[in-house]
Amino acid sequence: MRRPRVQAAVALFVGSCLVAPVAMDSSHGDERAERSGAFTEDAAYSARPRPVAPVEEDPRGPTTDRTATVVTDSAWSWFMDPRVLTTSRATYFSSVRDTGDIQVTSVDHGSARLRHAVLQPDFEPDDHNAPSLSELEDGRIVAFWNAHGLVPAHYRITMRSGDVTTFGPALELTGSGLEDEGTTYTSIIRLRGAEEQYHLFTRRSSDDAWVMTTSDDLVTWSPAVRLFAHVDDTSYPYVKFVGTGWRTIHMAFSDTTARSEEHSSLHHVALSDGVFRRSDGTAIRTLDEVAGSGGEPPRPIEPGRATRIHDGRGADGRARPYDIALDDGDPVVAFTTGNRWTDEWTYRWMRRTDGVWTGSTLDRSTTDPGGISLRHDDPTRAVLVREGRVEEYRTDDDGRSWTRRALSSTDDNRTPATPWSSGRARGPVSAAWLSGPYEGFRHGAWETSLTMSTSGRAPLDLRAAWSRAWAKGGPVTVTTTAGVDGPPVADRTVWLLVTRPGGEEEWLRSGRTDDRGRVRLSVGGSLPRGSRARLVVPATSAWGQAVSPARTSS
Repeated sequence: MRRPRVQAAVALFVGSCLVAPVAMDSSHGDERAERSGAFTEDAAYSARPRPVAPVEEDPRGPTTDRTATVVTDSAWSWFMDPRVLTTSRATYFSSVRDTGDIQVTSVDHGSARLRHAVLQPDFEPDDHNAPSLSELEDGRIVAFWNAHGLVPAHYRITMRSGDVTTFGPALELTGSGLEDEGTTYTSIIRLRGAEEQYHLFTRRSSDDAWVMTTSDDLVTWSPAVRLFAHVDDTSYPYVKFVGTGWRTIHMAFSDTTARSEEHSSLHHVALSDGVFRRSDGTAIRTLDEVAGSGGEPPRPIEPGRATRIHDGRGADGRARPYDIALDDGDPVVAFTTGNRWTDEWTYRWMRRTDGVWTGSTLDRSTTDPGGISLRHDDPTRAVLVREGRVEEYRTDDDGRSWTRRALSSTDDNRTPATPWSSGRARGPVSAAWLSGPYEGFRHGAWETSLTMSTSGRAPLDLRAAWSRAWAKGGPVTVTTTAGVDGPPVADRTVWLLVTRPGGEEEWLRSGRTDDRGRVRLSVGGSLPRGSRARLVVPATSAWGQAVSPARTSS
């Protein structure tokens, strides 16, 4: 993989879908008109800490969903999306192993069959490198990843619909101008109503700017465009993106990195049909103008031109976005605030209705926040980590009051994420998070397991060690674990199935795993050349199905 090379300038973006001619009214370019959003600077500022909304325990009690391990010793960070993707077939999870492996794990709906793939082994063990995921029109899965500012973004696409064990070769963003640029994070948004459906966002290390590039075929990409200007050259925005699924992308972004000494405010802007707009629909700039066209230089959007929904100079302090989702087309934002003087943190929830932003404070604490995520199938629900516990908050009155319920019984959790749906797909997984010791994002300094809350079965992983003489009666040692490399699962029935040349598949042997999750099986004789064998663990009410790759005798 090539090392990054800093390029001199951002190339002109030529995506035919989003760069659309727009008739601007006479107020375009007038700063007063561009600041005329429904939520003014004064309204976003609060000289006193905002009160915490009334919160009651959910009368339904803790969730009845199952808490299950997906993959151990793995982590992710915040600003790659989607990290959890639900399709009509399965739910997909991206993560980074503490060894640096870049990986994708899928759990089928219904059977809970688990599949696991390593996109790049022994990569940089940094949780910023977890992939972002999307489903193509034909059902194949694409995964984008990069290193923490060290190497360019790359991606791989499955060869078969939905099957992560069939990822093709690594590709680069040909035509984007980022082929040699070190980048951090990727977010992939698919807009079915756009000529160029795939919109990739990443943070370029040469200037820490967020850029975007588009593709209609995932082969050739448009030149990258820097979206936002910096308030401070030494500090850059954090951005969360969400698409309507058709033609519009909403963005919630901080104007700084939200370090303790900064007054980081939070802003909203939407990109639709080639025009950036404030929350009330007021046009800011065309994408042509942002990219620079007709001999004009690029004009990235200054944060002050967007709609400010939280003023970091207020009593609650600096803001950092953690999620953005859509509720009947209206954006909903979840973020944290922190006041360095009082050492208080808050979780906040806000939504736009008829161009007006309203919201509430869910929690106030002196404990550093462990993260918050919105339910993308229902943003009136928020999954957050409060003092290490994963909880779901729900409102039925636009945030005026809330109920909460526990999603996990442990208190060593962080960084929740909820599934993004491909189309209108629904699945059994409601949330996922990291559970276990976590010391830092670099050098694989975590022992966290990627854990999910599901109304379905818990995924079971099957590992088989085939002796060289297995086809002549040699042993096959099988191990079953909860998720990838998780704790052993005992008392699982393992079937050894064989298909002889010209024959049908038949049951040959079966056995049950012991306390170490192990069982040894044998074909009990010799098989003719060309026979195929595989191992199957049937699904039960609690555990999912597990299937090994087939082996062929020679």
